[in-house]
Amino acid sequence: MLTINGLHKFYFLPYFHDMRCKAQRISEIIRARYNRDPLNGDVYIFMSKDNRKVKMVHYENHAFYLHEKSYTSGYSFMKVVDENAKPEYRIDWKNLVALLESPVVKQIRLR
Repeated sequence: MLTINGLHKFYFLPYFHDMRCKAQRISEIIRARYNRDPLNGDVYIFMSKDNRKVKMVHYENHAFYLHEKSYTSGYSFMKVVDENAKPEYRIDWKNLVALLESPVVKQIRLR
């Protein structure tokens, strides 16, 4: 269950894939690489290279929140494609929910 609502601005970072980072390090990267203020309440979303894990980070009420969702083998998130190839772009709430709640089946194993 997603614990944040559609009242935030959501930004997808298509070229950031480091799943080892925690919220503090991610906020430093957002500030340095993307020239954005991670403390303004926006939600930043990034995905692993194999599209099986997604993380979202945002700052609210003097604390960082880090949300993570990952699929098991055989499933992945939809690949997000931006035709403009920007380093970050805004994603709508409805598209975010579709991305997070609609797994892509890579293969089906019959036994």
